[in-house]
Amino acid sequence: MAERLSTNLVVRLVSPGIHPWKVPMRKVARVLDAVQRLVDQREDDDEFEAAPIDEEEQANEDTESHSLRLLGVKNSSAAYAVAAPEYESAIRTIRDTGKAISEPENAEWSGATLSSIKELSEVAKALKCEIEFRLPGVNRQYGDVLAKITPCTFHNISASAFIYGDTSVYGKIERVGGATASHCGIRLPERPRKMLIFQVANDELVRQLGQFMYQYVVVSGKATWLRHNWAIKTMVIESFEPPKKGSIFETFKRVYAAGGNVWDQVDNPNAVIAEMRGD
Repeated sequence: MAERLSTNLVVRLVSPGIHPWKVPMRKVARVLDAVQRLVDQREDDDEFEAAPIDEEEQANEDTESHSLRLLGVKNSSAAYAVAAPEYESAIRTIRDTGKAISEPENAEWSGATLSSIKELSEVAKALKCEIEFRLPGVNRQYGDVLAKITPCTFHNISASAFIYGDTSVYGKIERVGGATASHCGIRLPERPRKMLIFQVANDELVRQLGQFMYQYVVVSGKATWLRHNWAIKTMVIESFEPPKKGSIFETFKRVYAAGGNVWDQVDNPNAVIAEMRGD
C-alpha cells in the first residue's frame, strides 16, 4: 500500500466572504498549476506567450459562471492542503520567492518564478483576494506565511525584474495569425527547439509577415527582457525587414544598431550579439 502523504503546505485564498464553493474550478486549477511551475521552476517555454491570457483561457472566461465549484472543503477560507514529495526544496523555493517579492530589486528572477507570480496575480485580481502560502499549523490553524501574492504583486516587481526597450530580432517565421489576437511565431537560429510568440502591431503587418513564412527576417519593435540574463520574453512587432542577400554580419550590425539606447545597459553588448548569432 502506498504511503499516505501528509500536508506540507497550505495555499490559501483570502478575502472577506470568500468560500471554497465560490471559487471556480478553473481558477483553482490555474493557482495549483502556477504553484507546481514555481516549485519545479518549469517555464513551459516551448513557446513564450506575449499575451497575459492565452486564447483558450480568454474563450473560457465567458463560461465562468457555469464552472464547477469545490464542495466539502473546510468552511473558513478557500484553503487547499498540498503534499510536496520534495518537501525541503519546495518550501525553500516558495520561501525564497516570498523574500524576493519583498525585495524585488535584489532578486535574480527566473522565467518560471515570474510566470507563476503573473498567473497568481491575475487570479488574485479576478477573485479580488490575496493568495497566501503557509506552513501547516500545529497548535494553531495555520503556520507561518512563506509568501503572499496580491493582485498588484506582478505589477510591483516588474520594474525590477524586466528591462523594456526597442530592439530587433533575427529569426525564421513559423506562425502568423491568431483567433483573438495577432501573433507571429519566430524561431531563432541559436534556439532551434524554441519558439518566441510575439504580438504584431496591426493586421496589415500580419498579412505582410505571412508572405515570408519559413523565411528568415529581422523583426523590430518594443521588447521586454529579463534583467538578470537578458532573455527576451515578449515583443510587439512594429516593422520588419524581408530576406536580403548579403552577409549575416551586416544583418546583425543592423540588429545591433536597432537596439538604440537599451544597449547602453548591457555590460558586454558584443557578447550578446555573438550569442544571438550562435557563436
